[in-house]
Amino acid sequence: MAIFIDRKITANAYGLSSGVFWGLSGVLLALLLEDTVLSSYLLIPIVLAFLNDTISCGYMFIYLIVKGKYQAIRLIPKNKKNGIIILAAIFGGPIGMSCYILAIQYIGISYTATISATYPAIGALTSFFLLKDRIHLIGILGLILAVVCTMILGYSASTQTTSGWIGFLFAFICALGWSSEIVISSYGMNKDIPADIAYFIRQLSSSVGYLIIIILLIHSFPGVVHIFSNIELYSLLFFTSLVATLSYLFYYKAISMLQPIRAMSLNITYAIWAVIFACLLVDEPISIKLLLLCVGVSIGSFLTAVNPRNIKKLILTLK
Repeated sequence: MAIFIDRKITANAYGLSSGVFWGLSGVLLALLLEDTVLSSYLLIPIVLAFLNDTISCGYMFIYLIVKGKYQAIRLIPKNKKNGIIILAAIFGGPIGMSCYILAIQYIGISYTATISATYPAIGALTSFFLLKDRIHLIGILGLILAVVCTMILGYSASTQTTSGWIGFLFAFICALGWSSEIVISSYGMNKDIPADIAYFIRQLSSSVGYLIIIILLIHSFPGVVHIFSNIELYSLLFFTSLVATLSYLFYYKAISMLQPIRAMSLNITYAIWAVIFACLLVDEPISIKLLLLCVGVSIGSFLTAVNPRNIKKLILTLK
């Protein structure tokens, strides 16, 4: 009994930690974007996303080597099932993550994190149309709650600055990309692809996707020389990538130990953590209205994705 309780506490800690670290990583990215030289480059968010995922891929490679999975890495090109993860990576990385950082640049981390937290609700809606998954009444109510809160947030963001609506659009596209990644990658994970291998493939594919975009759009790497000539900037970049990698690892561990829905419900608290960290680290204003909308989006997203039958089980596990 004691072992079961310890395992449950550990699993919950993994899920909650994934949200804490992801919220922190977004704030650290916001700190990078505060550099005046970097902010002068229009496409620097895409470059930062490329560097972030590439460094994260390096961390995962070291992690897998330490875990003795070198042979599994060698077999990646030979497994045709990995193509599913590569497709998911394109939606989650070059599309989702790029828009996430672009949104941070325009409307700040607090609004971006909260709006992007609608990805589970959008994922459930996508599954309904593409995979014919039924959406229950509680899910419909949750979706309405998430959408209404997001619309209020989007309006609030757009009235703050003339480019606020652009930031809202990027945040919404980010949620679309991440929700597509969920639907596609969950299908791939059901094909017996280990979580850590799947994440390594995801980061590697995402890095290649970014590189192609950068070569096609600008044929160079603006701001990279400045980043690596400034010890504070590249130290912050490596630390940010480490924090993001830990977030994903904790998330995958939580998924393997808990039901995916419960792991997700703990992970999407990143919107709340991002608001808190933004207030502490980058002096973004925090208000009761923002916090309430943040909680509303998180609850709405959770209710949309969760199955009513699992709600009772979820409540019982908390006792």
